[in-house]
Amino acid sequence: MALSDVTPQPGGAETSKDVISRPSTSEVIGASVTSGPEKLSISGQSAEHDLALLAAIVESSDDAILSCDLAGIITSWNKGAERVFGYAAAEIIGRPTSEMASPNCIEDTELVLQKIRIGQKVDHYETLRRHKDGSDIAVSITVSPIFDSSGNVIGASKVSRDITSTRRAEEALRNADKLALAGRMAASIAHEINNPLESITNLLYLVEHEEISEEARSYLTLAQHELARVSHIASQTLGFFRNSRGSASTPLPEIIESALSLHLGRLSICNVAIQKEYISVSPFFMHQGELRQVIVNLIGNALDAMPNGGRLRVRVRFGFDPVTETHGARIVIADTGSGMSATTRRQLFEPFYTTKGASGTGLGLWVSSQIIARHKGKISVRSSQSPSHSGTVFSIFLPYMSEAPSSELEDVTRPHPRPRNPQPIDEKNASEPGDESRRTPSEPAPRSAGYNAA
Repeated sequence: MALSDVTPQPGGAETSKDVISRPSTSEVIGASVTSGPEKLSISGQSAEHDLALLAAIVESSDDAILSCDLAGIITSWNKGAERVFGYAAAEIIGRPTSEMASPNCIEDTELVLQKIRIGQKVDHYETLRRHKDGSDIAVSITVSPIFDSSGNVIGASKVSRDITSTRRAEEALRNADKLALAGRMAASIAHEINNPLESITNLLYLVEHEEISEEARSYLTLAQHELARVSHIASQTLGFFRNSRGSASTPLPEIIESALSLHLGRLSICNVAIQKEYISVSPFFMHQGELRQVIVNLIGNALDAMPNGGRLRVRVRFGFDPVTETHGARIVIADTGSGMSATTRRQLFEPFYTTKGASGTGLGLWVSSQIIARHKGKISVRSSQSPSHSGTVFSIFLPYMSEAPSSELEDVTRPHPRPRNPQPIDEKNASEPGDESRRTPSEPAPRSAGYNAA
């Protein structure tokens, strides 16, 4: 429809000329039917503004928002989808949504499309999707049909929210409850077996003073030695439970030896040789149970990395932190195991990160880093997967303190400031709790046999 510029002429005559061709108001999306070009122009601009605002909201959303046709071919892809799934828009548009389905959940993509084709909406269902790097991520998805102006379904819009961290947190809390229960049961059992242990000790003492052969006496000495080991392990188990909040001035080698004693069985079975190097340093005023927990965790991870044997090296030496200019001691635990990948090192001290599957909680090294930080210390790691020189080295720096820090139970779960960089042992390979590079997207890498956040 042509709009005319009407010009009055002498004698009352009017002439007209076409100045612009504009669609009728009923043809403008979002515009109300009005008269006059001014109102038409204002309504058109409002519709364009609303569409631009809607597009900006979709693009800036943290959730993955995409659309597809009725065949499941992706037609749009926002920045949130790039972050959640790892694909750039140019890589994924034009490809089927089934490519992002986890092998265990491929059938649900077709079931969703069947509901969309008949105009039904799918609300907040949880499933697994495959990231670009090949890992599975848990997502909550809402799928809505897209209608044209005639009311026909022409496609679907999907909003996906990454709930992987939530799933891991829930699982870790369940595991933490189980571990707490197991700890209480272990302490109870250790307490109960103390009485029969004392009785057996007394009986063996009485037998020792009887007239017996030399061969029997050698067996008796061996039995007393093994009984002393059992009694020591029971005492250590009770120490974990009872002394977690206590503090005392204790030599570091004594704590390390008590931690090693809990792994003597595994050390023998795994055929792992131990190399100890203790320099005489002043006793530390600390929470013995907490530091023992850290050492036990690190030694356990080392043994996981050496299932077929190797060498475990434990060192205590003087240390100095050039950042804070404080003196202290350094504990080094090194192994000749399989080593850690770059991916594992970047996420090593993150809560809920584990590559051990159902057997790992993802809390061990995170809790260990919190314990060291609470003692104003620092923990770092370097590792190699080179076939000719594989292994991992953990280094713990502890400054001399006049008194031990608070060790309330809630301190373990309350966020703490990240410790500063420790005295480096290898600046190229070191990964620390405060290393921002651990938060960068990781490249695909082989799974590590050990040294996960257990």
